[in-house]
Amino acid sequence: MTPPKTSAAANPLRIAIIAMGGVFPGAATLAEFWQNVARGVDASREVPPGRWLLPPADAIRSGGPYLDRVPHSRGYYVDESTITTPDNEVWDPVVRLVCHAGDEVWRAIRTRPLDLSRVGVILGHIFLPTETASRITLHRLGSGIASQLGWDLNLSPPDPKNGKVASLPADILARRLGLGGPCYTLDAACASSLYAIKWAIDELTSGRADLMLAGGASRPDCLYTQMGFAQLRALSPSGRCSPFDASADGLVVGEGCGLIALKRLDDALRDGDPIHAVITAVGLSNDREGNLLAPASEGQLRAMRSAYVHAGWQPTDVQLIECHATGTPMGDAVEFASLCQLWGERAGRRARAVIGSVKSTVGHLLTAANAAGLIKVLWAMKHGVLPPTANFERPSPQIPLAGSPFRVLSSAEEWQRTNDTPRRAAVSGFGFGGINAHLLLEEFIDRRQETSVRVPTAPPSEPIALVAVDAAFGPWSSLDAFAHRCFDDDRWQPTPLANPWQTTVTTEAMPLEDAGGPLGYTVDQIEIEEKAFRIPPREITEMLPQQSLWLRVAAAALGRTENWESHRDRAGIFLGTNLDWNTTNFHLRWWALGEARRRRRLLGIADPAEENDVELRELADAVHPPLTADRTMGALASIAASRAARAFRFAGPCFVLSSDDCSAGSALAVAVHALRKEELDLALVGGVDLHADVRNTPTKKSSLLGEGAAAFVLKRLVD
Repeated sequence: MTPPKTSAAANPLRIAIIAMGGVFPGAATLAEFWQNVARGVDASREVPPGRWLLPPADAIRSGGPYLDRVPHSRGYYVDESTITTPDNEVWDPVVRLVCHAGDEVWRAIRTRPLDLSRVGVILGHIFLPTETASRITLHRLGSGIASQLGWDLNLSPPDPKNGKVASLPADILARRLGLGGPCYTLDAACASSLYAIKWAIDELTSGRADLMLAGGASRPDCLYTQMGFAQLRALSPSGRCSPFDASADGLVVGEGCGLIALKRLDDALRDGDPIHAVITAVGLSNDREGNLLAPASEGQLRAMRSAYVHAGWQPTDVQLIECHATGTPMGDAVEFASLCQLWGERAGRRARAVIGSVKSTVGHLLTAANAAGLIKVLWAMKHGVLPPTANFERPSPQIPLAGSPFRVLSSAEEWQRTNDTPRRAAVSGFGFGGINAHLLLEEFIDRRQETSVRVPTAPPSEPIALVAVDAAFGPWSSLDAFAHRCFDDDRWQPTPLANPWQTTVTTEAMPLEDAGGPLGYTVDQIEIEEKAFRIPPREITEMLPQQSLWLRVAAAALGRTENWESHRDRAGIFLGTNLDWNTTNFHLRWWALGEARRRRRLLGIADPAEENDVELRELADAVHPPLTADRTMGALASIAASRAARAFRFAGPCFVLSSDDCSAGSALAVAVHALRKEELDLALVGGVDLHADVRNTPTKKSSLLGEGAAAFVLKRLVD
């Protein structure tokens, strides 16, 4: 994060990691996970039976990318039999993963002295369709499509509680453990785990909490992620994840969950907690320029340098760097170049640091990626071992290791201490949209004179000014119209759901019958100027409406703010939102494709060559448009914040978070804390939700729903 105006190094952060838990591919326990890492095991495999809505034979086609096809079914899948939580038949697998990891962490904590009202959960979690959310869409909307086609469809409805996809995992874990502290999920793309840890640390250093559980989970519908990354040309065609290697050709998607428990160091010492390591800094930033898909050294270096300033370290103080490295040649090369520039001539003739990536063992766990990398480093410190990177044989020509300050290991080595200096390491996380994070930690050596940041006698209370606001709710598309509605106009009455992108997931060729939508105030039209946000016209038409609405409202709020451009370097975006149900519509298309092929085979009808199968292609297009690269980006919740960050050139942290109906309030609270700590000078805060949807009504107490967005611009009052 941008360094505060005061000297951070004068009072370095000292946060203890006192427990950890996790579920990762190829391992039933964390001990097995470490064994796989230390031995350089690649835990990838073919997709387990029944995990994809489409049979793999109907989905796989080498080459491409082709619509509705993937090059292979290889991935890093968690064995469901290793997850031991009650109510397995009720909750979505991502909830079970989080509860399993949370139970493991909780068993390792001394809970007796804790006030549970001061213990919270902040979890990195990708706001994409889960298996259960996809089944809800199929149950609620698939029956209408089936009746149009003359098909019988008998589906048992999933538990509607699983519809709260974005906020549910953290909420259920907190309820399960009886916790009353801060609780929300966040989606900062593939840097989410480190973002969650950063904001959890803030709750501790401010005195608002005494213990925090933080980390990341990722278990979206794996057919969706395979299709999406294939369209983005990021998926490895070979199905092999090889960071830094000459054979690297892309990422391979993984799933899992990693959680850690955090305390102020002096509290952990007082309570006699085991201390696995001490976090000394977390730096966050956002790229200001470039492509949403392409990483930039400039933004990465700002996050890295911020962390070292806060810790009072030099880059050469670390011996192990857990890189984000996903196995994509360009991404790995940019990260390596950033590290080389960070170290520069300061490296001198010192011993070369080891760089590596856990993704070669467990794949790219998306929002849980950095949690896996951090837990790998914690076990490496515990055993005094510098671990290898699986699948590494010779460096890529774009990774010139020779003559650099860095090494990549093919086999484990002893991690030696220098004199009495603790082992030190760094963990990097970078995500779509230019989201950057860099965490520094060191092993704990008991020197009782070292203490953490002291708890303030009261949380900081510097007044925060709301300097601008804009909104669009239902048919009231501007702040003035909404104000008129609130104070002067009572003519409006709620109407049946009439939003075309919410109720009709089909084209005119196959209209979907009325599914009994609720009454509400819906947003029926969103218009934005193409040139205003530097977004190509095709991308505008393909992104989900919540991204468009948020951009328009955010720009209007900034337009009411004096001289906001001068604060770009120290400005952040905090957006509360939930899953947009339209991300699940692609599963209707894939279900229809699979069902049509299945019925053909039952009738003994041979499938024509794919390029000649006009009938099947027309059927699929009538159900829903295909998932393309632009639609993949247009459906990612975190991109709503990232597009705004890029449009306004904000350099601070920009991400989305969810606590269900309290999401915008949680975003406001986080932004206020960042301003009071002087980590930012301006915060763009708000919420957006287009949830008046027939699939959403079972999760709501009221049948009267509203849609819209609001944006607030905040500064410290003295500024």
